[in-house]
Amino acid sequence: MNATARWQAGALRYSAAGLGMVIFWLLLGAFAIALRERSALPGALELLRRQHASDTTVALLLSSVPALLGMVLGPLVSYHSDRHRGRRGRRLPYLLATTPIGALAMVGLAASPMLGAWSDALLGAHSPGLERCVLVWFCLCWGVFECIAIMTLALYAGLVNDVIPFPLLGRFFAAVRVVSLGAGILFNYWLFALTDTHLFELLAGMGILFGLGTLWMCAMVKEGAYPPLAAGASPRAGLRQVVREFSAVCFSERRYLWTYAALTLALVGFTPFNTFYQYYAAAMGLSKTMLGELTAAAYLASIVLALLIGAAADRWGALRVSLAVLALYVLVSGAGFAWVRDTTSFAWLYVAHVVVSGAYYTASATIPMALFPRLHFLQFNAAKDLMVGVATIVTGLLQGPLLDWSGHDYRLTLASAALLSTAGVLCLARAGFANRPGMQRGATAAAS
Repeated sequence: MNATARWQAGALRYSAAGLGMVIFWLLLGAFAIALRERSALPGALELLRRQHASDTTVALLLSSVPALLGMVLGPLVSYHSDRHRGRRGRRLPYLLATTPIGALAMVGLAASPMLGAWSDALLGAHSPGLERCVLVWFCLCWGVFECIAIMTLALYAGLVNDVIPFPLLGRFFAAVRVVSLGAGILFNYWLFALTDTHLFELLAGMGILFGLGTLWMCAMVKEGAYPPLAAGASPRAGLRQVVREFSAVCFSERRYLWTYAALTLALVGFTPFNTFYQYYAAAMGLSKTMLGELTAAAYLASIVLALLIGAAADRWGALRVSLAVLALYVLVSGAGFAWVRDTTSFAWLYVAHVVVSGAYYTASATIPMALFPRLHFLQFNAAKDLMVGVATIVTGLLQGPLLDWSGHDYRLTLASAALLSTAGVLCLARAGFANRPGMQRGATAAAS
């Protein structure tokens, strides 16, 4: 090993300066992805509001449909990426191929009102109506966008797992969280209110920035060599073989099942409120300008917490820190359901939700890296995402009709959050017990 090489990740060796450059480029990619994520959902909600979509439609399109796509795409992409051995590695080729499509889909999403108007005029008397034409284009572009978003997030996590030394992962993901929050502050404080007047320019611009930033990261980051595939293993497999291998490998040990359940319940617990928070805020009399300022303030507080939580996860373990944070979220969501009645109480609840749920994302980011085998990390992570997808679909199918039936009582999103997060706390505790002998990376690596 080179005398200046102080850090190692698989076959990669880094000096402090070399590792710093890799972290810089990865964080640039994280910023580009975060801009896409921060702008896509608010923009999509505004587009659907203008087309008078029901809460059921919103829940299906923004929650259940992406989850369904993830259930199919996640395992396939993860399986093939884990087994790919190319000149550029096993993550970067997929990112390079999918990123331009994702950027184009976001531009198409921004243009869906114009495309809908064009289709309506073209069809004339045979048109189903302007709003339906816009919704068709929205669904098409949103479907492609979500497919790429699912693949991008999975591949980015796999790339980080392959090129960043494990002892630094907690602090690295804290830095990713800071970058994401910075993108959130930028969007919510200065740009969110523009969704009323400049929605096309905003969404299209974010799509282009996502494409350029992610491709730039891919050009500057290098992957190392990977061990050859086991005898008989093939990177090419159909859906049937992928399903068979997932069933035989990823769902064979009870400790993995408890980990999937814990991470699933926690993530799905945030979904109802995150999907409808804009509508909830409007029902409470909060303007978009005020909501954007509250979000920016909450992100600023989260930036400070993220660095502390990342260091705590590296020191005491991501599972323990995540358990404490999720238990706090149970109290926040339960108190919100019981006491939010006006603009002021909603503002406090909203800030608490953003800060505590964000703290959980930071704390739990390295749980999969710690507990899943490194060589087939994306495959096990996709199995977790598969469970998240099923639970998200069920939640979306129940939540949307429930809100329509209740007369748009958005307090029910907090009741759902409290119940699901409580179950998540119990499963996290059980997962910690089940994984006690294998909490260190070496124990789980043996399973690969």
